[in-house]
Amino acid sequence: MYRYEKGRFHPARFEAPREVELTLVVNGRPALRLAHSPGEEVELGLGFLWLGGAFDTLDQVRWFRRAEGVLEFEVAGRAGPGVPLRTSSCGMGIVYGQRNVRELPFVALDPELPVRMHAVLRERAVEYRRTRGIHGAALFTTDGRLLHLSEDIGRHNAVDKIAGRMLLEGWSPPFALAVSGRVSAEMAQKAAAMGAVLLTSRTGATRSGLDSAERHNLTVCTYVRPLGYRLNTSPGRLIVRATDEVFDAVRVEKEPGAETGG
Repeated sequence: MYRYEKGRFHPARFEAPREVELTLVVNGRPALRLAHSPGEEVELGLGFLWLGGAFDTLDQVRWFRRAEGVLEFEVAGRAGPGVPLRTSSCGMGIVYGQRNVRELPFVALDPELPVRMHAVLRERAVEYRRTRGIHGAALFTTDGRLLHLSEDIGRHNAVDKIAGRMLLEGWSPPFALAVSGRVSAEMAQKAAAMGAVLLTSRTGATRSGLDSAERHNLTVCTYVRPLGYRLNTSPGRLIVRATDEVFDAVRVEKEPGAETGG
């Protein structure tokens, strides 16, 4: 591999990320075929099905069995005849209706938290550093303690893996979630369903993603960099230490010449 820079080619050692297929079978019925990065297949399957509303609690999963390229689940939730299904936007197959989102609480957050979260994501994202072609997601407590980090070729897969690990560990919200990819409506929905009060991204957000976040009272920060970020929605959770004032969306004034993008 070569890297082109300043008119010259230079040898580069980045590796291409691996991609494999996983077929989810629920109650004897093939549900979805996912392209994903190897590893955390059980977490991926559990998180995908739970966030899709196939079951409510882990004890509704009677058993699961993993074979080469296949993950089978026997579920006592809503994954049966008559369940509304929709076409997946991420693979060949079907998924279950979206999970109902719990009411997100007010939690006062340190305004430096998004910066710290993404510093951890950059430091711990081993596969990204090796390939430069993979997404990452990291789950934190609201005081900034890392609970789990997952990487995958699919940005939604990385979050599904996080959700699956959350279920297996029995962690309780509220959480803060950092992602490398853009904040879409589905990403905001997933974060809120997991009980995250803060969703931060290394890149931007779609209009529908911000609308979804507003509906769920989810605080979204985008373009997080070491020196700052854009605060897009629900600023009331972020407290300024120096004055101990809570940001109010009505009182936040734009500085002259400040950028307005999101």
